[in-house]
Amino acid sequence: MIKKLILIFSLITFISCEIAPVDLSDENYKFDGNGGIKCRVNGKLIKPKAALNGTGLAASLVYGFSDNQPYISLSFLNDGESPNFISRSIKIVIVDINLESNQVGNIYILGNEFDSNYGKYKINSPDYNFTTNIDFTGQLEIVFHDIENRILGGSFSYDAVNSDGEVVRIKGGEFDMTYY
Repeated sequence: MIKKLILIFSLITFISCEIAPVDLSDENYKFDGNGGIKCRVNGKLIKPKAALNGTGLAASLVYGFSDNQPYISLSFLNDGESPNFISRSIKIVIVDINLESNQVGNIYILGNEFDSNYGKYKINSPDYNFTTNIDFTGQLEIVFHDIENRILGGSFSYDAVNSDGEVVRIKGGEFDMTYY
């Protein structure tokens, strides 16, 4: 009987701990770093979903320095749905961003990954590696920034192309995350 009660209590706790979805259009949305990230890829909504084997983070927002230049890397993984579990990932890199100053209202253009900020989309294999470039671009906008609590919120959208000229459209991207 005690085992059954513990199991029921555990299930209720697990189910009730869902992260609130990001909804930047809701004027009552509370930016607390727990909203997560989401976007649409060619019209289909995707959100972070980690592999059952626990390989890596489902979503991350990293603030760092490379060659003494500050950058952020915003990314997430979606390991797909049954039966085929096609793994997809989104990654956005913004260079020369200083999170020690307020970034609200700043818009960053996503372009060629070798020269500037960029966006990527990958599906399971190198054949499906899509990236922004000079012709296929997008943007990331910062709409909330809490420097003290290290919380960043915003929106993004971009078009990305692979080596065969196929294009994916990443639209309606929103995030509310704590950076480290």
